[in-house]
Amino acid sequence: MKIKAVLMDVDNTLLDFGICARDSMRGVFADWGVPYREEMFPVFWEINGKLWEEIEEGHLTKEELYQIRWKLIFERLGIEGYDPVRFDDGFRKYIAESAAPVEGAYEILEYLSPKYILCVASNASPARQIKRLTKANMLQYFEHLFTSEEIGHPKPEKAFFDACLKTLDGITAAETVVIGDSLTADIAGGAGCGMKTIWYNHTHEAVPEKLRADYIVNTLLEIKDIL
Repeated sequence: MKIKAVLMDVDNTLLDFGICARDSMRGVFADWGVPYREEMFPVFWEINGKLWEEIEEGHLTKEELYQIRWKLIFERLGIEGYDPVRFDDGFRKYIAESAAPVEGAYEILEYLSPKYILCVASNASPARQIKRLTKANMLQYFEHLFTSEEIGHPKPEKAFFDACLKTLDGITAAETVVIGDSLTADIAGGAGCGMKTIWYNHTHEAVPEKLRADYIVNTLLEIKDIL
């Protein structure tokens, strides 16, 4: 591949969102005096994942997610008496301070950054991702930070990736690769814009029959064999 630019997702690609979310959930539960049990986290994981899928499919906005996420989680867990919107505010404050790296993240950033124009491509808020990547000592590797809030369109919309290319003046879609864990936001989105794609299958899930990714890796360091 004659690649010049690399667009990298953050959560579950560079930063371990599972660890970050679990720690944040423990923190906000403690702040509110809600008893936390480890079996509660899979409920969060399932509901949060489905809501983000709806965002990627264009059926939900992030603002709507913030309104309903903990309402749905509390209903499933049988927890009453807490304001789910304020609870979400507290949860996101913890997330903004979280920066647990994915295994191999630093090594692959060290490998990619001298060879390509390395860019963040995220649906999370720019302030939050800048803070987290700075805390993780990763921001230094990136030349551009592309977020859906600043662009005005979320991944996987073509307009998001078109805006990235407009900033990367002179670099074509065929010279760009998207690396991420989401089959919708990262892989389908990048492929739909004519970019090459690398699916980071960190959960080792079954490969979909109609997968649009050009490459699949189970660890970040496998990217060295591709780029």
